[in-house]
Amino acid sequence: MKILSTAISSYFRKALKISVYLLSLGLAATSTSVYASTFKVIDGEYKLPATVDKLVTPKVKTELWAHVWRPQSRGRYPLVVFLHGNHATCGKIIPELEIREDDNIDYTTTGTCPEGYVVTPNHMGYTYLATNLAKQGFVVVSINANRGINAADGEMKDWGLNLRRGRLVLRHLQKLAQWNSQGGAPASLGFELKGLMDFSQVGLMGHSRGGEGMRAAVTLYNDPGSAWPELIKGLKVRSLFEIGPVDGQAGRTLNANGLVWNVLLPACDGDVSDLQGVKPFDRMLQDTSETQALTKSTFQVFGANHNFYNTEWQISDSTGCRGQTPLFNILKGSISQRRTALYSLIPFFRSNLGKHPIPALAKRFDPSQPLPPALLNETFYARGYNASSNPAENFIIDNFDRETGISSQGRANESFGLSLYEHKNFELVHDITQRTAAINWDQAGAYLQINAASLKGIDASNYQTLEFRVALLCFDELCNSKTKPTGDVDFSISLTGANTALSEPVALTSYAAVHRAGSSWFGSPAGNTNNVILQTVRIPLAAFNNIDLAHFSGVRFSFDRSAKSSIYLANIRLTKAAAGDNPKLTDGEAVMAADGLNSFKALRPTQVDENKVIAIRHVNLNDAEAQATSAVEIELASNRAFPVGGALPILTIGNKSFKLSRYPNGDLHRLVFTLEEAEYAATQQGDELTVHIGGAEPWKLGNLDKSVSN
Repeated sequence: MKILSTAISSYFRKALKISVYLLSLGLAATSTSVYASTFKVIDGEYKLPATVDKLVTPKVKTELWAHVWRPQSRGRYPLVVFLHGNHATCGKIIPELEIREDDNIDYTTTGTCPEGYVVTPNHMGYTYLATNLAKQGFVVVSINANRGINAADGEMKDWGLNLRRGRLVLRHLQKLAQWNSQGGAPASLGFELKGLMDFSQVGLMGHSRGGEGMRAAVTLYNDPGSAWPELIKGLKVRSLFEIGPVDGQAGRTLNANGLVWNVLLPACDGDVSDLQGVKPFDRMLQDTSETQALTKSTFQVFGANHNFYNTEWQISDSTGCRGQTPLFNILKGSISQRRTALYSLIPFFRSNLGKHPIPALAKRFDPSQPLPPALLNETFYARGYNASSNPAENFIIDNFDRETGISSQGRANESFGLSLYEHKNFELVHDITQRTAAINWDQAGAYLQINAASLKGIDASNYQTLEFRVALLCFDELCNSKTKPTGDVDFSISLTGANTALSEPVALTSYAAVHRAGSSWFGSPAGNTNNVILQTVRIPLAAFNNIDLAHFSGVRFSFDRSAKSSIYLANIRLTKAAAGDNPKLTDGEAVMAADGLNSFKALRPTQVDENKVIAIRHVNLNDAEAQATSAVEIELASNRAFPVGGALPILTIGNKSFKLSRYPNGDLHRLVFTLEEAEYAATQQGDELTVHIGGAEPWKLGNLDKSVSN
């Protein structure tokens, strides 16, 4: 028996080594599973009666409803919790299209759907991820947030109800911890949970509003004086993976401090069309209070939409893409798109969770490392990366946080031949705090030299990598032309040393493919702008020949490889985190040849909008978060439904914007916006009224007529 046991043990050790090797390459895909698996999976569901749960919200009924996947064998496994985004809660089957169209929200308030409708199982759309994770030795819980949250009335300072989502997640974790320590899981689950989950090894995944909801859960748990640590003893959340998340829908800033974090940004997102999920990365990059090395990364997937990462969302949010080949059609999801999640999310959690994580799997989030063929075969990507914001690990060369021409180190920068050079706040997609240098050139010999030290230089021999962020803007006909596999801009980078010495230059395209901006296309192309997203470039200092790092003084960007261009530069620094030297940039050549615009036929024939203001009325408020006791409601109607999605409906009146809204009586063809009296008073008679919801065609409602208010 001992010999047999030893043989079996040796076999499994070898199998594990092979599995780890295949995982690192991303080559172990099969038709039924992403990676070679060890565990047989069982699953079940719990759904507790809806109640007014004050720990979640005292205002409406919510429920604890979730699906659980787990390895069949007993053990103590890391736990990953999923949370879907904002979506309708009831749908009807369309037999001729073989889909379910979700266009009703009755379940949100009543717990039932109209005749002919079924409840939308929003939480089941990640079965493809959960099953594969469970096969790798994880317990996965996917939460349903239909009741009292999805499409429910917004609140002051929680317009998207993402703080409420965070409290719902914590309530689930409280119950799971109770069943884990004491037993007593609901019989509907079909199995016991006692002793199954390791609450010191917890990961989170949030899609759309679920992303900010997960950040809210972590923030609420860690708040000074929070009651949650006492309610969920022993909880240690270690990592968070977000897909197409929203940001800024709560009345407080929500980051992922203290966690390993990645955001997948669908570049053709027609819902959260401005890719606002990049903003937490901007903020956390600037936050030097996190001393532990916990990586933060962005993973932009070109050609991916918002909805099809959830298989229950069966109609595309986007009707096409600008500057990228769509991975999807208008209906029924996208296998190719789901693979981009499988080959990023599963390695992410396997790299940082459990008693024996595999850190090598996280290399795919580092832009200086090659992507596995399993990802490159689907599309192309842009990556952002931060190994650590600890000042002891980095030397800031220039964050462009001083006046134009002065580096962060207080030294005068040098430039020649630039038609534009300006330090400024990023005006487009990124966080309002993100600083950048806008740079244009159109002549030979142009350069920008960032000076970070005196002519004698500083000793930089303890650093390993030059790191900066860059984005390419549209100009002339660039964004109407085909993109190139190696990127649409190139320039040279050199290090500067003592007494103006220059290293031999390296080419940008040897370390990064920077593509022109793209976006989704929904309705009128004129109604959309391209998303300009900063990506990270990481170059080993060893790549720069003929420079003495003991006398480092700065960096020169020589614009000698593209005759003309327009870029943003940001966050130039030296870091002690090592970089790879083979980013493997050109494998996706076949999918790079994308037209400037790809569009599909709409699900239904285009109709002429009939939009109108139904009423403007003065009301009393009962919201404790409101700054005033009275308000003005503006009720709007349209023959084109106002979609339930991640993006927050925004009412613009003139140059002012308002974001507190609700669907009256669950009618998706009506929206009521609530303004405080002072906000309404600041608007002007005759101001134009428009509703914006993500990438959807705006709803034009004419001019404000204050004389009709009552």
